[in-house]
Amino acid sequence: MNSNVVRAIGLAVVLSGGVAYADSQVDIATRENDDGKELMYAGNYTDASAKFRDAVARVPEPKYFFNLCTSLFQEGKFGEALTSCLSAAKANTDDKGATRDDKLKDKIDKLTARIQDEATAQGLDLKPVGGGGGDPNLPPPSGGNGLQAPPPDPNAGNGGGPPPDPNAGNGGGQPTGPGPGPNVGQPVARYQPVVGRPPEQNLFKAVHPDHNYTWTLGIDVFGGGASFQGQVNNANAFGNAAGGFRVKSDYMLNRRARVGAEVWLSYTSVTSNADAMTTATVGELDILDAGIGVYKHLCLKGVERLCLTPLVGASLAFMDPNQNIDDSGMQTFNYLGLGLRANLAAEYAFGRRYEHVLSVGVDARYYTAAFSDPTDGSPTRADVGLDQGGTVVTLNIGYTYRFNTPLGGRAFITLE
Repeated sequence: MNSNVVRAIGLAVVLSGGVAYADSQVDIATRENDDGKELMYAGNYTDASAKFRDAVARVPEPKYFFNLCTSLFQEGKFGEALTSCLSAAKANTDDKGATRDDKLKDKIDKLTARIQDEATAQGLDLKPVGGGGGDPNLPPPSGGNGLQAPPPDPNAGNGGGPPPDPNAGNGGGQPTGPGPGPNVGQPVARYQPVVGRPPEQNLFKAVHPDHNYTWTLGIDVFGGGASFQGQVNNANAFGNAAGGFRVKSDYMLNRRARVGAEVWLSYTSVTSNADAMTTATVGELDILDAGIGVYKHLCLKGVERLCLTPLVGASLAFMDPNQNIDDSGMQTFNYLGLGLRANLAAEYAFGRRYEHVLSVGVDARYYTAAFSDPTDGSPTRADVGLDQGGTVVTLNIGYTYRFNTPLGGRAFITLE
């Protein structure tokens, strides 16, 4: 075979091998980035950072630096996170200083400011680690990971020994210049990356489906039985049936333990008792509750969408036993008591991130007697049967929507 043909075939093999290798690095980096995002959604930020680092090392794309910045920040590694964001900004700029992707630039700037604000709030002196847009006097990044190499050793190349004698070759005479400085041979101080408390709120969108959220809004409707001990005209003041609705909002206190707090405002109506209604003193008992409680999700293994959620709490109970209307046309609740509440609900979550929740539960409430008599001339507690406490037990059916960002706003950032 002609030698030129052999050389051509060899060159083609080499070139095709180089192209295949380059393509494989792109493919691997893409896969590592996707794996990193899945780990982020699962809350495994340390392993996610390792995946993003590998993607950056293979293909130094600005989006990979940005995702690495996000995961490092979620770990609480603020110094390294800032470096990665600065590296993302540099990689997102062409040779002429123009921005390649304006949308990504805005996200980088936003996250950079968030990192700095969080560090300031924790009393940390934040600096970037190495390069990535940090100290311009340090050498450029090495290895494509946004971290700069240490400054060159001025004694490199002389076998690691002392610096060369400036008077060498002058016949052994006296030194003509200053000797070595006092720090020769001492270790060079290295800046330690700033590490703080990991932020409690994840900043990225599209979290992996789980019962982790920031806060919720929901509503329950309920109906059941009631038993109040107070009497009017030698009969129970009120009937034995109750119903109403509740508006509620939850706030997740501990994501890992799935423990949260709930505040609610509920309206309950207890039926009247005809035997006690010989006068206009009593009728139906309306109760307006403003309460707060704590709860915990107990989610079933293998059926992650289904959780049992016990709750206990207390409320201020504003009571109106006779549907009294004031001069402005508003219903008055002239009697104040305390309510104690225990609830057990079965909750089923659905949606892309378990944001929709349907619940069925049993609710038991105990109400104390009214604390005191009204001061506006209304009948006394004894006159309306509120000198004794009572209980309400109901079946609840509810719907809740979960928000994963503060105050239900949009996600702070989206992963790339």
